[in-house]
Amino acid sequence: MKKCFWLFAAIIMICLISCSNPQSSVLTSQEDTLRNALEDKANKTVWTNEIEPERLTSKLNQNISVSTRDYVTPQMLNTIKELQNPVYPEIKGFASLDCSAMSESVLSLMNDFCTKLCKSTDELKDYFSKEYFFNYVFFKADIEPVIKDFKTEELIFDRYVICKAFENENLTQVPVRFYNNKDYVDLSIYLNYHNGYKITQIEVIRWGKTYGESEKEKSNQ
Repeated sequence: MKKCFWLFAAIIMICLISCSNPQSSVLTSQEDTLRNALEDKANKTVWTNEIEPERLTSKLNQNISVSTRDYVTPQMLNTIKELQNPVYPEIKGFASLDCSAMSESVLSLMNDFCTKLCKSTDELKDYFSKEYFFNYVFFKADIEPVIKDFKTEELIFDRYVICKAFENENLTQVPVRFYNNKDYVDLSIYLNYHNGYKITQIEVIRWGKTYGESEKEKSNQ
């Protein structure tokens, strides 16, 4: 009878322990199932050999060789130019030589006018607007005393430089420097547009020598 009692008690204890932790039994069963599935998948997978087995352990720059020669191509130079804004020279104290934004019609008119002025002040009236023709007379009166010592038998000036224009809706101002050997004259030429560009006014800004002598301002004369 005692043996039956203890056997019955042991069975009861086993049942109680099993029922007290059913989740642990389920999780253990799931883990075993997943482990078996992964092992089965790994065994059936065909693996290839590593292409570069040393890649993760080697130094990145160990086998890199750099050419000591510089290869500059036109394409490279064009790329550099596109990345950098162009730098233009300037006449110190006067104006920049950047004429890149000047319209072709203004630049053409200025070249024609300046070429004529290098030779004479007498054939310039057609470049002036009829409404401002009197300013042509004033310009001749202003510049002739300045250039009286410049003129040679053939030319008043031997070269000129057209500088960066200042423009708004109604008026364009173009600085120009004229040279004759070491002498120079700075002009500010104003134009407007009416069926083509015409000059409305010319101011004599300064004159002097490019070496050694002080400049003279028109306002001080």
